Amino acid sequence: MLKDQTEHDDIVILSISGKLEKGDVDQAMRRLDTAFKGGGKVHLFVEVLGFTGMPKEAWWSDLSQGFHYLTRLKQFGRIAIVSDQSWVRVASRIESALLPFVSYEVYTPDQREHALAWVKGDAATARPETLRVISNGDDDIVAFEVDGRVTRDGIDALYAHLSPLARPGAKLKLLNHVKHFAGFDPAILADPQYLQLKLTLLRHVARYAVVGGPSWLDGVAKVADPLLHMEIRHFPESDLEAARTWLLT
Repeated sequence: MLKDQTEHDDIVILSISGKLEKGDVDQAMRRLDTAFKGGGKVHLFVEVLGFTGMPKEAWWSDLSQGFHYLTRLKQFGRIAIVSDQSWVRVASRIESALLPFVSYEVYTPDQREHALAWVKGDAATARPETLRVISNGDDDIVAFEVDGRVTRDGIDALYAHLSPLARPGAKLKLLNHVKHFAGFDPAILADPQYLQLKLTLLRHVARYAVVGGPSWLDGVAKVADPLLHMEIRHFPESDLEAARTWLLT
């Protein structure tokens, strides 16, 4: 089933669920054709939830009509695909890699609002900020939050915040509240000099508390504790206050 939620011709918003029929495909193509007639950039938001497939006539209609959009690649603006199915997200990422000149991003349902805001031009970046410094009510603790995939940009922003505090003799106390951890960008490890620069900052850290996140973080903290020039400990989500107390003792 297709729902057309488009409000402006240059920003096409479509929602797909269940079985997609040929008529749904034709409706989506007509919407895109109308948008392209404006002559400007066309931005596209597609939400795919609980998709159960398409009959062969719908697939054929999609393929036969879709090819002519290859001549309009430079007219596409921001494209966001949101789906609760991993195979749809993987297929979309493959498609995005094959389409030059197109800003094409893939999201999980929990990132829907940011994806839609980005397509509409209301969000400055394609990806929500997943690593950010937060206020914690105590000047002796530097607190930051992880909520998603850790990227090099996020690490750079945290480093920029910590660098002025890492004065000679400083003993920083860090609180990392992991709300949701979705892995990290391999680019962080790809440049040894970059990694060494960031690790140098850790020499100024006295205590590091990690709160929440997957249970295996507890094992990582126990292994890392005797190897680093700091004390590091993992606390369950329910022990946030205990983590603060430990940092201050």
